Amino acid sequence: MAKKKEKVKENYNPDISNVIDNEEYRQEQAARKAERNSRLNAWQRMAMFFRNGRIRIAMGIIMLFLGFFLLLSFVSYFTSSGAADQDMVAANGVIENARNPEQIDNAGAAIGAKLSDFLIGGGVGVAAFIIVVWTFTIAYRLLRRSKRVNFFSYTLVTLLSIFTCSMVVGACTLGNQSTFFPLGGAFGHEANKWLLGLVGVYGTFAVNFIILMIWGIVCYNTLKAIWNMIPRQLPTWRHGKNETPTNGNTVSEFLGDSRQETQDSASSSQQHSPLRNQQPVDGRTNPNRTKLANTQSTGDEPAMLNPIEQSTQVSNPHDPTGEYIHYKFPTLDLMEDRRMNTESVDVEEQESNKRRITETLENYGIKIKTIEVHVGPTVTLFEIVPEDGTRVSKIRNLEDDIALSLAALGIRIIAPMPGRGTIGIEVPNRDPQVVPMREVLASKAFQESKAKLPMVLGCTVSNEVFVADLTKMPHLLVAGATGKGKSVGLNAIIASLLYKKGPSELKFVLVDPKRVEFSIYADLEKYFFAVAPGEERAIVTDTDKVVKVLNCLVQEMENRYRVLEEVKLRKVEDYNEKWRRELRNVRDEHGEKMYHYMPYIVCVIDEFADMIMTAGKEVETPIVRIAQKARAVGIHMIIATQRPSANVITGLIKSNFPGRIAFAVTQGNDSRIILDRGGAQQLIGRGDMLFSVDGEITRLQCPLVDTPDVVRLCEFIKEQEDADKNVDHERPFVLPEYVASADDGGSGADASNIKERDPLFEEAVRWIVQGDTASTSSLQRRYEIGYNRAGRIMDQMEAAGIVGPASGGKPRKVLVTPLDVDQLFT
Repeated sequence: MAKKKEKVKENYNPDISNVIDNEEYRQEQAARKAERNSRLNAWQRMAMFFRNGRIRIAMGIIMLFLGFFLLLSFVSYFTSSGAADQDMVAANGVIENARNPEQIDNAGAAIGAKLSDFLIGGGVGVAAFIIVVWTFTIAYRLLRRSKRVNFFSYTLVTLLSIFTCSMVVGACTLGNQSTFFPLGGAFGHEANKWLLGLVGVYGTFAVNFIILMIWGIVCYNTLKAIWNMIPRQLPTWRHGKNETPTNGNTVSEFLGDSRQETQDSASSSQQHSPLRNQQPVDGRTNPNRTKLANTQSTGDEPAMLNPIEQSTQVSNPHDPTGEYIHYKFPTLDLMEDRRMNTESVDVEEQESNKRRITETLENYGIKIKTIEVHVGPTVTLFEIVPEDGTRVSKIRNLEDDIALSLAALGIRIIAPMPGRGTIGIEVPNRDPQVVPMREVLASKAFQESKAKLPMVLGCTVSNEVFVADLTKMPHLLVAGATGKGKSVGLNAIIASLLYKKGPSELKFVLVDPKRVEFSIYADLEKYFFAVAPGEERAIVTDTDKVVKVLNCLVQEMENRYRVLEEVKLRKVEDYNEKWRRELRNVRDEHGEKMYHYMPYIVCVIDEFADMIMTAGKEVETPIVRIAQKARAVGIHMIIATQRPSANVITGLIKSNFPGRIAFAVTQGNDSRIILDRGGAQQLIGRGDMLFSVDGEITRLQCPLVDTPDVVRLCEFIKEQEDADKNVDHERPFVLPEYVASADDGGSGADASNIKERDPLFEEAVRWIVQGDTASTSSLQRRYEIGYNRAGRIMDQMEAAGIVGPASGGKPRKVLVTPLDVDQLFT
């Protein structure tokens, strides 16, 4: 074996002829990895056993029955049977007492009497009831199956609580025993009796006080969670109102689970209406929409709450409108339980790479003071500090030489590293690891994130979970070559938002020219989608309809700004907070609500290059308008393309999209278009990416979200939509109809005015009537005009009585004949 190792080391010398593809070294590394993965200890095997869903349910039922049995036995022991059964339990065994059940008074029969006498009388006294609480808690977590059971930490807290309770109760009742057994149990009684003889009364008091303080320090987080849970679980009849139930995650705090939904009141939102005495702009005309129980008065007049009543209203931060009170957030078990090997690079490989980097730099006259290693899932970062007087550009120019000595594909040199005073060399791992989506979603960084729109983008080169806030960017540009992880990255972003935001807080506009990327999200349209008026499908796949939905988003933006201007606020978060306190029940003279919550709207556009080719400026103009102005009103955009050329990602788009994600590209010019610098051409693919905000670049490994994971996530939400019969969700959130202004080349107030008709109106009318088919897209193709102009011509035809009204995606009906057209234009 020693000779074999020496042979491997000889083959891996700086000579390039021996560096390429050493098969023997690879086989040895694979064998070591297989041996390392096979060393599962007993605790890991036990954990894998309990991850099985049927095992968890069976164990949960067993623990539930055990809890009830112990509770009945302990209560019976306290009330009457304990003293009566003492003689039988002490004299006979369990089997003998079981043969004479009439002599046992305990409700748990022979076993219950024995357990009660052992745990209470001869054990820890009243502290035995903590065992009952522990049993019920574990049963609840096993049956719920929504999160991992934090078994060990909770069990340690339980044991410490039993010990503390027995000692303290034993000390308090040491000289005053009013029951047939010591309340602190034999343990607490004898321990305090021993302490009394050892250190006296004051010493016994001091020891018990120290034990109590240690218990309080260890159990501080659990006690704090219980204290925070109590006021949220109390019924709101104290204020004379009905309270919307909370999300239910406070129970997980009590059980020691790390998963907790961020209670961010400023980010919860729902639809709104514009200025006073106007119809709502959200497209819904039903005046009988669902209202909270505390917004109606008992009289015939509309409810108008005074400021004191308004300030006392409490609602769920994730559902301030009360329309989705039955909505449950997705659980982590919807994601496949993949495991990431944190030891993807062993020590031998690290030392070998360090030695080769050092030797290569020394060959060019560059000496190194120190070198540190940070191992990530895909790449390993070697952070070096060169000797004083070394020029950084000299190291940067050696990128290809270092890659040659390491036999590595696509190393990246960061010279210097921002804010570190060092130089980084990123070397791809021989065995890159997959970052599971389930692990990053369960991480503390994501669960405790205070971001308004958190996106978990993966792991850094230091294996730290990276979470970004879309509202801080406020728009994101994603680009990368085909098959390098762009679609997986978009799915990870959407899944992150679905795990953190409820239907009242978030709406999506998904544009998918390929028709297959976002089709799996179609089942979420009643809860999470915003659509243009008259559209039947929530996901936009027709390029002709993209311009319409983007213009509707522009109109929504303008309407929101008018509302903010009226209430004298600057941001959507401030408006939503004020709506909670004051605006939620403000009504006009007709009894209609004047203000509604404003949900965040995230527009995700895939294959942006395809739309630029077909629609050009018609698409770019509304996108630029939204990117420039919509940040303050909660509308954000994510644009993805696999062809980052200069005519697709124009200067206007780049200047308004500070957030950039670059997956692997084929050439450095593409990287400079996305990131304004090179580097993306050296990525290795499979989710390896560079994330940039305001020029600061971070290398990440995107988490893996497979199609079955997204399908399970959508099915989980879809089942709630089908079961939710309390509110009307037949249609998704409807955007307002776009109203063209004079600056947009609008047709004016009266489309039937002959003087203001489009120059193509007459020719278009004759062609439409002759072909007996009328649609905006056909006008676009026939006369090679944009969607806005074709739509205005169609509206003018409708106003003139030539075609009928729009009917969804179907062509309009032609109402006149060619003879009528001749008479019209003569």
